[in-house]
Amino acid sequence: MISTESAKRRPKKRKFTGNMHTRCKAVHSVDESLNNSASGKKIRLQDVHSSFIEHDDCFDGYRVFDKTIMFANIQNFASCKKCGPDIKLSEKCVRGLSSVFSIECKNCKDLCSFRNSKMLGKRKNIPEINRRFVYAMRTIGQGHAAMTTFCGVMDFPPPVAEKKIL
Repeated sequence: MISTESAKRRPKKRKFTGNMHTRCKAVHSVDESLNNSASGKKIRLQDVHSSFIEHDDCFDGYRVFDKTIMFANIQNFASCKKCGPDIKLSEKCVRGLSSVFSIECKNCKDLCSFRNSKMLGKRKNIPEINRRFVYAMRTIGQGHAAMTTFCGVMDFPPPVAEKKIL
């Protein structure tokens, strides 16, 4: 009988009415928050001008591509400006998702290097692609372990070290 008396005195369990994570948010709130946050200001796009490709609006942004296919196609159709024969494309340095590529003429050994991402910061030493990747993962609530898993599944190079993103 003691248990029935205590059951009568217990208040009813409250019904769940939702919290800040289950309530609907406006779609435009994400766009507004990107421009207001410190990270959003750091990765704000700037005009990029290329000396050898005409720049238009449909040629902006980042794309994921297979390096082997891209390099093979470029090597098949491109040639050295000075002497004409074939060129060799190679990846010289990898830091997270950022890479430094080089184009070398097989005949005259003329060398040209370029990055797959522009550099940010006061000293221009932070690849934008790495900063965007860290910002994107933080935006969805994930950390370095999720970045490592994502890079492994997508066959990307490993992300930047955890101590560099804190």
